[in-house]
Amino acid sequence: MFPLVGCGSDEPAPTQDEADLPASAAAQIEALLAEKAARTPAQQKISSALLYEHNHRFDAVQNIISKDPDKRITPLAEPDARGRVLVDIQGDPSALRNEIISRGGDVVGNSTAHQSVRAWVGLDRLEDLAGMGSVRSIRPAFQATTDRADEPGTHRRAVTRNERVAAVQRAQEAWSAPVASAAATGSQVSQGVRAHGVERAQKYYNAYGNGVTVGVLSDSDDFKEQSIASGDLPAGTITVPGQDGRPGGGEGTAMMEIVHDMAPGANLVFASAFNGPEQFADNIRALRFTYHADVIVDDVFYYFESPYADDIIAQAVQDVVADGAQYFSSAGNSGNYSDGTSGTWEGDFKGAGTLATLPSGYTVHNFGNKVISDRIEKRGGPIILHWSDPGTLAAPESSNDYDLFVLDADLRNVVAASTDLQDGAGLPFEYLGFTIPAGFRVVIAKHPNAETRAIRTVIFNGELGIATAGSTSGHNSVTGGFGVAAVNSAEAYGGEFVEGPTTPVELFSSDGPRRVFYDRNNQPIHGGVTFASGGGELRNKPDIAAADGVSTTLPPGSGLNPFFGTSAAAPHAGAIAALVKGAVPTISATQLRNAMLQGTLDIEAAGNDADSGRGIAMAMQSLKKANAAPAVFLETNALTLTGPVLPGASDTLRVQLINNGGAKATAVTATLASTTPGVTVTQATSSYPAVAAGATATNPTAYAFTVSPTVACGAQLAFTLTLNYTGLGVHPTVLTFTLPTGQVSPFPTTFTYGGAPVAIPDGDGTSASIPFAMTGSGAIAKVVFHLDGSACTSDPGATTVGLDHSWVGDVSLALTSPAGTTVPLIQNVLGGNNDGNNFCQTVLDDASGFSIQNVTPEMAPFTGVFAPAAPQSSFAGQSAGGTWTLTASDAVPTDSGSVRAFGVDVYSYTCAP
Repeated sequence: MFPLVGCGSDEPAPTQDEADLPASAAAQIEALLAEKAARTPAQQKISSALLYEHNHRFDAVQNIISKDPDKRITPLAEPDARGRVLVDIQGDPSALRNEIISRGGDVVGNSTAHQSVRAWVGLDRLEDLAGMGSVRSIRPAFQATTDRADEPGTHRRAVTRNERVAAVQRAQEAWSAPVASAAATGSQVSQGVRAHGVERAQKYYNAYGNGVTVGVLSDSDDFKEQSIASGDLPAGTITVPGQDGRPGGGEGTAMMEIVHDMAPGANLVFASAFNGPEQFADNIRALRFTYHADVIVDDVFYYFESPYADDIIAQAVQDVVADGAQYFSSAGNSGNYSDGTSGTWEGDFKGAGTLATLPSGYTVHNFGNKVISDRIEKRGGPIILHWSDPGTLAAPESSNDYDLFVLDADLRNVVAASTDLQDGAGLPFEYLGFTIPAGFRVVIAKHPNAETRAIRTVIFNGELGIATAGSTSGHNSVTGGFGVAAVNSAEAYGGEFVEGPTTPVELFSSDGPRRVFYDRNNQPIHGGVTFASGGGELRNKPDIAAADGVSTTLPPGSGLNPFFGTSAAAPHAGAIAALVKGAVPTISATQLRNAMLQGTLDIEAAGNDADSGRGIAMAMQSLKKANAAPAVFLETNALTLTGPVLPGASDTLRVQLINNGGAKATAVTATLASTTPGVTVTQATSSYPAVAAGATATNPTAYAFTVSPTVACGAQLAFTLTLNYTGLGVHPTVLTFTLPTGQVSPFPTTFTYGGAPVAIPDGDGTSASIPFAMTGSGAIAKVVFHLDGSACTSDPGATTVGLDHSWVGDVSLALTSPAGTTVPLIQNVLGGNNDGNNFCQTVLDDASGFSIQNVTPEMAPFTGVFAPAAPQSSFAGQSAGGTWTLTASDAVPTDSGSVRAFGVDVYSYTCAP
């Protein structure tokens, strides 16, 4: 059920009504085309963008419009300190290196296999270089982008509040276990671990990705060492030598952290994709054929990548997929037709009639109903144009000449143009490396001798007034690979994703389908090369969807924490494939792919759709489809003492086990031990009855121990319980737990904030910190935090509540003890779906059976007792005395608020009989 693309009268209704170019614009375009026709043989090898930059062709008009900041056109690439530009030169590297250096240039990379050189060269030396017979073309260095998004969108489709509440309830029913992953390590765990059902899958199938190698390609591995030090990446993480990438990125590290959270047993290898498309293709192959990656993930797109042919990067993907690797690539962040966010127009070129025919014979494209320009609705860039001629980077063969122009809002002036020559040895590609403001117009023109082709223009990170489906393209659309759409992890409401239309893709997530007209050898697929001809191959892309909007260790200002975009979705999906491969090592590539597709949750439109493909990748379902063997996973479920543990006394203990795995545990025996001085275990062993999957069992013979009188009241006694059993799983299993001496005192020490209201920074990446002092020397038994307030109301701007905010889904609170332990209290409750106002007389107590994370907007101002986002029991055993800190942050700009009144109750232990 994909929207029709390029079908003449079936195209979207236009929003613009101009049917002719004003004389001034037509004259300017004619002058540009005349200049193009007069280029020397050397100039014909040089991209028009470089020629225009050298002769300052558009400086005058851009200087005029740049006086208005809202109309400023910004170049995406800047010259170096010596005024040189970074270019890609097609030609023999051995013949070009010395020639470039002798002309004051610096070579930064080359590929003998692809006959290309990347170098810094002065604009005034380009024609001299182009005059060499060994040079085939000189272009601005092919630019790449990752598919990171700076912030999520709010879904526009009509979904009722009741539908949202029902989705929350289903998520709660589906999964209500603690937050931590079964194998969580490090300081941050991706919210995708729970949303994709990985917590359950790790236990049910003993699936951790062990023995699997995952290759990751992105901009760089910056911050990798810090992530290894914090335990968020394994110590053995490898970077391909010389391929660590550009400084200042770190997106590859963020992606690897996601993979490690999801599949902590997998080996990780990184290579940059930002050293040029040729090196990107080489690195894809190296990850498979040198480092033997079973799964490869990338989030990079090169703007030149053809939507209509499998170019050199796509060919590398084809090669590793043919060798048995699973390849996952981000679908892109260019919007989708369903949400009205598309920055893409695609269809067959259609002349707008005699009124749009220039004196030179060039014809201007009709976007529909004789609309000859497409208005930019949202600022973005670059703007590119592709058409369905044969021509890959390795073998450019385009002979049909199309050109791309950007005009000002009233179509009077050409402000930018790309007019490269396609004479049989060109790329079917035009590129405008600028960000262009809203209001400007896109115009496409065809040479009078050019044949009609399918065309596609895109403004990246922007929106077009007349748009179509088909935003996803390039190597993410290879047959056999996975293009991955993005779904905000907040849509899981703290649980697992649920199926149905109430779980939407992100607004920016690129849609399909993708029609490809040429194979890797530039040969037409099934005849025709236009949409009207019915030729080519229709690929239902993207294939699947996965989570974004997740935590990493990257700096808050990096744009990677939280991490949004299809860049974050791809590693979540790839990691699920690693779990399946690790659990079923003998699975074939075809079987693994089918398990991934069949194990999805259907979202958006029923069945396969253009926004999410088959739906959200899920760990449990994919492992089941792969026929993974269920395993035993025994955990502590309940501890029962005959009485409070007191110094100088004896006690007995029964430990109830629960089997959260999928296989039955038989012949279960256990041995209790303690590492705490003064504790002596007097009855250490016991057997258990068989524990079926999902069942519990308690030891018939109680364990017994004594506590020395010298042990302090409130001390945390450390115990281990070593289990042996039969059944697939980890043998033996060592469980750890602590028991405090004494009981919780009924009399807390209380702190009540009495200072001035503290404003919460409004979505700028910073937070408000409120330090406060508490007294106490005994060990902490229990902490209860409360947001107070003298009069509770959900009115905006209320001053009598504990915390006022006009969109509490933006707010996060955390409490830090004097010992440095931080506990999240409230974490963006329902995110963009919670526009409730204020917290008032809101008590956060671990003993509550209802989490603050599960409230709905109708419950504002959330008065009552709730469990916090994470247990405050993490403070147990610490000293209360010292400086505590309450931290408040706001994830999204626009709505704001303040912390006004709060308190903390700290309970200690008593050992009175």
